[in-house]
Amino acid sequence: MENFPELNDSQLALLRADVKTGHILDNEFNLAINDHQKVFTLFDDAKTALLFAKDVLKKNTNVECVIYTKDKSVLYHITPENVHLLI
Repeated sequence: MENFPELNDSQLALLRADVKTGHILDNEFNLAINDHQKVFTLFDDAKTALLFAKDVLKKNTNVECVIYTKDKSVLYHITPENVHLLI
């Protein structure tokens, strides 16, 4: 699986996972099983990352998204249950 990316202070990294199993998914929503699969999507601000996550969950209710800060802290954990609370 792809390593956590180096982010600048304002960047965020979004990771997708199967909501039932917690298994990490790549950008194509396939199970991430090798180092060549891209699993992180980078954003310059939280609003854009949240809108992207909302769109992902609108299209696939079996996915959850986690948005991380530079120091690998979870900023948002978006699930099918809480996606309606987003902007």
